[in-house]
Amino acid sequence: MQKRSLLPLGVIAIISAAMFSSHFGVGDLIFPPILGRNMGTNWFVAALGYMLINSVGVWLAYLACAHQNKSLTGIATDILGNIGGKIYTAIPILITVFFILPRVSSATHEMAIAPLLPKVPLWATLAVFFLLSLYIAATRAKVIDKIGKVLAPLLILFVVILAVKGIFTPLQAPQGSAPAPLKEGMLNAYNTMNAIAALLFGGWVLHELNIRNITTKEDKDINLNVIGILTAILLGITSTVLVYLGASSGAAFPEAAIGVLSTKIANGLLGNIGLFSFALIMTLSCLTTAAAIISMAGDMFSEMSGGKLKYRPIVIGATIAGFVLGLVGLSRIVNYTVPWLVLMYPSIIVIILSGLLYNFDRLKYAVSAGVGLALLFGLGDMLSFYGLTDNAISRLSAAMPLGNHGLGWVLPVLVIMFLTGFSLKIRASRTGSGKNA
Repeated sequence: MQKRSLLPLGVIAIISAAMFSSHFGVGDLIFPPILGRNMGTNWFVAALGYMLINSVGVWLAYLACAHQNKSLTGIATDILGNIGGKIYTAIPILITVFFILPRVSSATHEMAIAPLLPKVPLWATLAVFFLLSLYIAATRAKVIDKIGKVLAPLLILFVVILAVKGIFTPLQAPQGSAPAPLKEGMLNAYNTMNAIAALLFGGWVLHELNIRNITTKEDKDINLNVIGILTAILLGITSTVLVYLGASSGAAFPEAAIGVLSTKIANGLLGNIGLFSFALIMTLSCLTTAAAIISMAGDMFSEMSGGKLKYRPIVIGATIAGFVLGLVGLSRIVNYTVPWLVLMYPSIIVIILSGLLYNFDRLKYAVSAGVGLALLFGLGDMLSFYGLTDNAISRLSAAMPLGNHGLGWVLPVLVIMFLTGFSLKIRASRTGSGKNA
């Protein structure tokens, strides 16, 4: 067997740190603490549920890209054809650019800058934020080094300081308990969008490996596997600690709203230094996420166009879009984001799990049927968010097994994939028999 070439440990660490900080955005700072406070003494089970979606989901997405040696564009075009695959890939990219970019920039202003410098206007924060993001993302060959060598270590350092203080001297012990902690943890993790982002970032890392002269499928497979595992471990440790901080120190602030709770925990644990530390953590996490999204969009759209669309103009366009839409404000952006997430998540899960199979090429027609049906069920959930709660698709989903958990699409998708694969197998055997005759 040919020996696989793994990048030096230091380079692997830099890329993994960059990917962790790219995933670790505003959602990872605000959802785990509120989850922990709500779950009380059941915080650890809730943290496992959160980790299952947020960390394991990220690892599986990287694993799917590694196994197929393709970005989401390559996998989706195999399933849905050239045009359909590119349209499908464009949707989550545009979600990250049009919704997530303005969300992280607005969050930086509302949760980091405004509490310390209330007279600074939103437009000024966004201008500085996106100029820095553009600087980081402008040169493709240097993006991950800038994030992994400078920004990510600072982010990790301040998270560790807050975590250590909260673990050894919590403000309070966890209070009370709540039912279905595993389910609640999983539902909270959906809000971070990290599984979708990982399927996009997986292609981004594959391009990075090309830049670093890792070119064979086998070498890319092993490197992306290691990077995915390390990224998932960092996300899992961080989310678990933050859930615990919410259950313990967060119990001292029972009325604090989501987002506000994270700030109060930091202030309670470290005083005024805590406010500064939280502001820095928020700024660094959002800045690295924004730079990664901008760079990824440049990479992916360039790939989809066969190089006709150039990296630098796409990066500039994404930066401008993020700035303009960021002026809308955080609360309105979150409301716009959720419907598109529920549209995409079922089909993304189908693609991730199918991409783990090495015989994917033989099953792609069955996967295509599954993705199409998953999108249909996602459309029903999307329509519900726009007020059409009694639509036929949602009623069908609710009537299915697991429908009360929002997973009514699972059984129908499995059935249509099985029936499609089975019918194609019978058809192929009959064609083969006819030829032999």
